[in-house]
Amino acid sequence: MTPLPVVPTADGDDYPPLSALNDLLFCTRRCFMHRVEGVWVENVHTTSGTLDHRRVHASRDAEVSGKRIARALPLVSHRLRIVGVSDLVEFQPDINGPDVPFPVEYKRGKKRKWDNDEVQLCAQAICLEEMLGVVVPAGAIFHVKSKHRRDVSFTPALRKKTEDTANRLHALLATRTAPPPVLHPKCKQCSLHRLCMPELLTSQAAYRKSATNLFKAE
Repeated sequence: MTPLPVVPTADGDDYPPLSALNDLLFCTRRCFMHRVEGVWVENVHTTSGTLDHRRVHASRDAEVSGKRIARALPLVSHRLRIVGVSDLVEFQPDINGPDVPFPVEYKRGKKRKWDNDEVQLCAQAICLEEMLGVVVPAGAIFHVKSKHRRDVSFTPALRKKTEDTANRLHALLATRTAPPPVLHPKCKQCSLHRLCMPELLTSQAAYRKSATNLFKAE
């Protein structure tokens, strides 16, 4: 999905979108290219993800089995200094108090080896807690291709990692200096692979190959 730009908030600050936390944990350099340099390239993964989110957001709010369902809910946390839009939030009834929000994030592929999706979801929970004054103990990630819904508990460890990632994000945006490329197996699936060219750091042979491929017709 095309990265959201930094937007002004009501108190005059400029907050990055919470999806940038996911970006940062996937790859620091890609996050910088997206959020600071404004570089974006579509591929099958980004296009599919954009369409999935649009379908979720286009559906109307509803009530299912006693739970109120809200879609495309604006989110903000002044503590983390982030903003965003939820895919879906279920408000689960609680006889002892207000309904408990249960954020659900839609992802195209399967569970990843790293926890960037969990951090993004936890950031949504922190936003909801701050906005509504309630505790949000858990949420879920819905994997679109497999139609598998996976519950996520917002443990103290996950909350700390989310806060630490937000601090890293703000530090990265403040430096205005692009991190060097790091070659990783996941680079092959990245839409910015041909612009980032992490292979150039590995060997002179790779450099010559990349320079040759740069001028080849598609």
